[in-house]
This record gives sequence, C-alpha cells and structure tokens, in this order.
Amino acid sequence: MLSAVGRHPYRAPHLHFMIDAPGHRRLVTQLFVAGGSYLDSDTVFGVKDQLIVDFVAQAGPTPDGRSVDGEWRRLDHSFRIAPVTD
Repeated sequence: MLSAVGRHPYRAPHLHFMIDAPGHRRLVTQLFVAGGSYLDSDTVFGVKDQLIVDFVAQAGPTPDGRSVDGEWRRLDHSFRIAPVTD
C-alpha cells in the first residue's frame, strides 16, 4: 500500500512515553529527535512541531554518576497531564 501511494515505511526517530498519576488521565505520547531523518515524511504522520525536542549532547558522567565513554544525550522535558473530570 505504501509503495502504491509513493511513501516509504520509515519512522522519524522518537521515544514513547506513558504517564499516569492518580486523579489524572493517562497520557500516551511520543517525542521526536530534532534534526532526525523523516521528520517531514514520517510514515504514520505522527510528527507535530510541538513534539520535536532537542536531545542535548553531553560528555562525562551520567546524572547517576556512571562513567560513559564518548557522548550521550540528555532530554529535559515537562509533561502536563489533565485531571480526571466527571
């Protein structure tokens, strides 16, 4: 089907999140890597500008103190979840 409409099967690089808290609606979402391939042609049309974020390059120990050879990435992002309404 994809080839019939001239589309590829690839997804833009992303991470999935499921966030839940008592008294709030569960949030299932994804964040896409800024500068990643296929942002403008994601096969499931999931990319929205507000979901594209920077995974900032880091060097040295990780936040939990582990040593890592080479570069690693960090994401700081705030999610908002809606309260349950009756």
